[in-house]
Amino acid sequence: YTYTPYEGGRINLNVGFEEFIDTHENEGHSSLEELRTWIREKAFDLENENISFVSKRGILINIGYSLYKPNDDWSFKVCRKDNVLYLSDDRKNEVPTREYLRRASYWCTNFERIITGKADEDDILSYLVTKFKIGDFQCIVAGKTACNDEDGNFMEIKTANSRYYSERINRGWLQAYLCGNQKLLYGLRDQKGYVKADEIKVEDVAEVPNKYQWQGNWSASSMLGFIESVLKYLQDNVPEGATCSLRQNNGRYLLHLECENQVF
Repeated sequence: YTYTPYEGGRINLNVGFEEFIDTHENEGHSSLEELRTWIREKAFDLENENISFVSKRGILINIGYSLYKPNDDWSFKVCRKDNVLYLSDDRKNEVPTREYLRRASYWCTNFERIITGKADEDDILSYLVTKFKIGDFQCIVAGKTACNDEDGNFMEIKTANSRYYSERINRGWLQAYLCGNQKLLYGLRDQKGYVKADEIKVEDVAEVPNKYQWQGNWSASSMLGFIESVLKYLQDNVPEGATCSLRQNNGRYLLHLECENQVF
């Protein structure tokens, strides 16, 4: 879908909420095998490309963002085969129980539908697969994207409370940056889920850190450095042929070796 500037009036993101069923799918849970299949079909040579990690974007976002949210627990599985580490989300899909959080989840989904003009999320989202370097590690990272602009730049679509935009844009920036999206489109909403037409912002991903990190008290280089430190920890501690899990609980990392020489 090619984005064109929205020309309507105020957007009520609550429309349709009562019929909304939130599956709350996380990007790393079920589709790592799809990514591995894509790599095989494309005959992508991981060894010649010096690839160290293959991951869905959502796992790396959780790691990087936890630098500022140390009490947010996360976990994922790590499998090492032929010296490549594959990261797979092992969490169950958890639907928010608080109504406000359910609404906030719906607001973002509904905003994508309104901006793209697509009623079905499956018609909106496509996967981008990017060869990406994080510190010393070459990675294959895949994540969803919703549309592109008229110049062909891939765009990430998000919503945020207008009062906390400069503080919260760090997660949106990381999400776009890790998958090579060049543009970040935000609908700035109020607490009740309304977006004014003049509060739809399109940001250049490359310019976001210099523009906002000093206002929101966050650092792009610190988030990427934090991800690199976790990847190095895995590189140094996960043996060949093993499946492990890494968990963060209250700011502490727990590496658990589940079984050795597991077939993968």
